[in-house]
Amino acid sequence: MRQADKPLEHSLGIAIIGAGITGLTAADHLVKAGRDVALFDKGRGSGGRISTRRTENGVFDHGAPELQATSSAFRDFLSSLGAVAGECGSKFGAPGMRSIFDPLISQLVINQGAEVAGLARESRGWVVRLTNGRSFAHFHTVLVTAPAPQAQALVAAVAPKLVRDIETVRMQPVWTCLVEFDTALPLPGKLSGRCRVLRADRMASKPARDDTREAWVIHMRPEFGLEDTGVDRAIVAPLILEAFGEAYGLALPKARYLDAHRWRYAFADQPLGRPFLGDAQAGLLVGGDWTLGRRAEHGFESGLEMAKAVLSREVVSV
Repeated sequence: MRQADKPLEHSLGIAIIGAGITGLTAADHLVKAGRDVALFDKGRGSGGRISTRRTENGVFDHGAPELQATSSAFRDFLSSLGAVAGECGSKFGAPGMRSIFDPLISQLVINQGAEVAGLARESRGWVVRLTNGRSFAHFHTVLVTAPAPQAQALVAAVAPKLVRDIETVRMQPVWTCLVEFDTALPLPGKLSGRCRVLRADRMASKPARDDTREAWVIHMRPEFGLEDTGVDRAIVAPLILEAFGEAYGLALPKARYLDAHRWRYAFADQPLGRPFLGDAQAGLLVGGDWTLGRRAEHGFESGLEMAKAVLSREVVSV
């Protein structure tokens, strides 16, 4: 990954806010078409919810447990990145899900730890202002690929017409538990939802994994509760284990590693219904998986369609 270490004072390129699958897809398509692109992501690593936690106890895919490719375009995209094929068309990364994007990320200009505070439109183009006081300018187009509520906050002042549509999107949170047990569980490596558990996956059961641990990632349904973002992970993780044991009728062994993570905007249960929103005159596009559904493939489709719109100049003004 090439870090942009100073403001782009006279750029006439494209800024992409968010380096999840939507932003990475759009950037890949645009760069291959010869466009100058700079990405901004508030996280320490790229990939968004296709994420892997690396610990002293090994890796945990605490984001998307797998990728399902139903379209030939998404299958070809994942294959080009070296994704490992699993059962029923699923795709995996090794040693973790986030590894899928390593070949792509290494070729892009990504500003990590760059939380965008706001956008401004000047005569020479768009200015991207960060919370740390730095500004990057001037871009002829900005693509906002953050989750819907965050995207809404960024565009409200500069494109209020887009807000009405974004407000129709409803996103749900998901708590995730990362656990390694002392002894093996008498369970298959992939569990579909039961009770308050959305799904659970044994890390060693994924293809191309050199892993002998009894390490699991447990995703809870939104109705698991604990909506307060200030709830301590150390309190939540044992509650998830208790719910997991109850759901599958198990007396769980001792955990040698235990943590939890809350995805505040995990998926859209009420998506927008089209791949992106756009203002042609202002050069501002907004998209993400939340525009079409809840799967990573929807984020890919949104990013691809936004990139195509930029290249074709056929963005429909709203």
